[in-house]
Amino acid sequence: MTPDQLVAVPRARSLNAWHALCLVLGYVVAQFLGSVLTGAVWGFGLGFESALEAGRTITGLKPGLEVLAWSVAAGLVLGAAWAVYFGGRYAGSALRSPGPEGVAWRPAAFRGYALAVLLALLLLQLAIMLELMYPPDFTRLTGPAEQLARSSGLPYFVFLVCVVFIAPPVEEYIFRGVAFAAVTRSFGVPAAVVLTTLAFVLLHYADKIHYWPGFVLVGALGLAAVGLRLRYQSLWPGIALHCCYNGMVLALH
Repeated sequence: MTPDQLVAVPRARSLNAWHALCLVLGYVVAQFLGSVLTGAVWGFGLGFESALEAGRTITGLKPGLEVLAWSVAAGLVLGAAWAVYFGGRYAGSALRSPGPEGVAWRPAAFRGYALAVLLALLLLQLAIMLELMYPPDFTRLTGPAEQLARSSGLPYFVFLVCVVFIAPPVEEYIFRGVAFAAVTRSFGVPAAVVLTTLAFVLLHYADKIHYWPGFVLVGALGLAAVGLRLRYQSLWPGIALHCCYNGMVLALH
């Protein structure tokens, strides 16, 4: 037996589809907990309202859109923390691996980002076309994102930061990164494309349930991000696509 054989080498944790499910469900639960915690903080402050001047709550939060905006932000922060913890624990050695069985958290060639911007513009044109062909009934669009997208002031600013700068890297890391690698290792690339895109679409259920073209757009965004991830072996062009598209859509509201 050689000296090398005597050295204990720690085994890397093996990603599989079960890990993908745990990651996605944990992200959903984290978002829910963020809303609950924000509501609890606001309620705590409301209980001391009478002790403060001018009827302000101890938290400074107002019921309605402000609480909703901070709930979304808290959920994303908790979800990001969960994703970083989970990815580091179960995919640490694969975080920078470029292949479909890796997470591909690595830079890409410049043309990857240029293509991402072009795809964002094309998706925006698709969104405009679908909205002209199938005008939404805004009285039925009461999901959190739809409410905040039509708000103003602080709620709108908090929401803008969330959907343009926080949600894209977090969701790409989860769905096109760790979860994609995990499902690929269990079932192959085609299954990973379908399952992670479907999960990504379902994540937006609350905001798209009363406007079916919204599901088409979210699915198209997910597939475009997968294509960039596989073509350039990096998550970063997909993040650029996601950021650009969300920002453009928000600017049109």
